[in-house]
Parts: sequence; structure tokens; C-alpha cells
Amino acid sequence: MKTKKKYLFLLMIAAAGIASVTVNAQSRQGQSAGWNVKEISMTKWNEQNGLPYSKLPGVNLGAVSFEVISENKIAFLSNASNEILITDKASGKVVKKFPVSFSPQDFVYDKGFFYVLDEQFVNVYSESGAFVKKLTFPNSYLGVERITRFNNATYLLLPSGNSLNIELSRESEGWITASGNFVITKLTGDNSYSIKVITAGGKVYEKTLNSEKTIAGVYVTGATDSRVFLDVQTYISESPISVERNIIAVELHAGGLGNIVNSIKVPDCYYVLSNNDFHVSADNSILNMVTSPQGVFVFSLTETNKAKKAGYPALLTAVKYHFNDHLIQAETK
Repeated sequence: MKTKKKYLFLLMIAAAGIASVTVNAQSRQGQSAGWNVKEISMTKWNEQNGLPYSKLPGVNLGAVSFEVISENKIAFLSNASNEILITDKASGKVVKKFPVSFSPQDFVYDKGFFYVLDEQFVNVYSESGAFVKKLTFPNSYLGVERITRFNNATYLLLPSGNSLNIELSRESEGWITASGNFVITKLTGDNSYSIKVITAGGKVYEKTLNSEKTIAGVYVTGATDSRVFLDVQTYISESPISVERNIIAVELHAGGLGNIVNSIKVPDCYYVLSNNDFHVSADNSILNMVTSPQGVFVFSLTETNKAKKAGYPALLTAVKYHFNDHLIQAETK
């Protein structure tokens, strides 16, 4: 089960925001029209062939991570039932499930295998759900919450902003992304942050961006050969702590990092704590999992210059829901 420490931390960074990050004039140069948002799947909670959800004192459990594993299948990792559940994308119904280790944090699907991170190990399962092997890592990395795969290697994405190659037991600067680029973010002031990209070929690019609002945090969402995607959070209020959340795209080209070319507001709807709610595809599209009282939505976000484009549905943008406001209080003696 998750610790209270993690939920107190989430209160500090958590999720809010349907307002955009305001960047300086230089950063806005070349900004495109925006993203087209399309719902690709929706699965309800606790119904027949739905996803499990449970409420315990001090914690709400449900879908913590997701992966689109084929053209018509989406897999979810549930800490409510300690399972991987595979849904039909069109109907949203669960068509297959299998148990995994206790207290799963994150998972990744790669070449027919599921790599499931728990608090101590990475457990590997076949597509049929059969246990294949266990990957170990040093005790100093226990409790890490993110995992990815690249070029047949398994990486822990560390809170420090670095990556640990488990098979080689080697730590590298930055979070590795699907493009093979390592990306590092750092706050450089109340209203500024830097991006550093180390390419697969060893080139290093850096850039500093500004915001008119005080920055709470900047997190790596992913990168392709032409974009770096960041989750930028700025304060609405520092007491009590409340933040706005925006996903931005920064241009990446042969000469280095360019301007912010796109940004989108994230719905302020968080029914459960999800460690991994965004994925970046090789074609510069983004997949986003949103947990709501109705169920789990998965959206695709595709960059477009068209004047007419779809945003998130009003069902999600018109509400503010955060599980920290709806916890069952633990009894105290």
C-alpha cells in the first residue's frame, strides 16, 4: 500500500490546473494553433468488465499507469487489485487480466512483455500473464515510481531527474525518452527554468524559458526527434498549495532547442493518484489518461494548425476533482 508521505507530496505538486502557463514573448514566437484532442477509450469503474476502484482510509486506489499495447488494446495497471487489465479500445471493456506483484507503481510494455515496477523489483510477465523473471536493483533506489524501456534496456526514472539502466547498473544524467534523448529540467528562479537535452549522438542542447507566474515544478513528459514535451506547473496559491498544470511542446532541431510551439491545459480532474498519465508517441502525438468519477478516459493529443480543433470535453474541464479532497479519514487513537 502506498505511504502517507507520497500523498502529502502529491498535495504539494498535485494536479490542478485548467489555466495556461504564460511564457515570454520570445518563447511564443512560432507557436502553432494547438492540439486536437480525441477520446480514444473510456472504461467505467467497478462495473462488469470495468476497472477496479477502491477507497481505503487515507488512499484512493485505481489505475496508476497505462499503455496502448496494440491498435485496439489498452493495458492498465491497477493498485486496487494488483493486476494488469487489458481493455478493448473501442468498447472500453476488460477482455483480459492477470495478477502482478503487490503494490505496483508503474509498468511498461515492450516487445510482448510487461515490465512491472513494484517497491523493490521489476517483475517481467509474458503477454499471457506468466511470470518470466525478476530484475533487481540496488536498495538505494527502493521506492522509485517510474519505469521505461529503450533499446532492449530497462530504466528507472529517478526522482533526482536521472535514469538508472538496471541491466548495466549505470546511472545517467536526465530521463531517457522514446527517442533515446536524455532530458533534464531545472528551476533557475521563481519564474524561469532550464531544459537540457543530451541526444543519442552525444550532442548537448540547453535553453532557459520564462513564465510570468511562479513555477511550482517542471517535469519531463517525453521527447521525439523534433519535440521536447514538458509538464509545467505554476502556483495558483501557495497557501493552501494549489497549482496549474500545462503540457508544452518545445521545438528541437539540428541547431538545438527552439521556442515553445504548443501548449495545452490539463483538466483538473484526478480521481486517483496516477504515477504515469502521459505517453509520447514517435509521431509527436501525446496520449493522456484522465481518471474521473465516471471512469478512466484515454485521449490522443495531436498537433494541428487547423483553425477548428477539438479540446477536452466539458465533462472534465468544467469540474475540479482531486482525490485528496475526498479521502476516507484514517482513525486516530
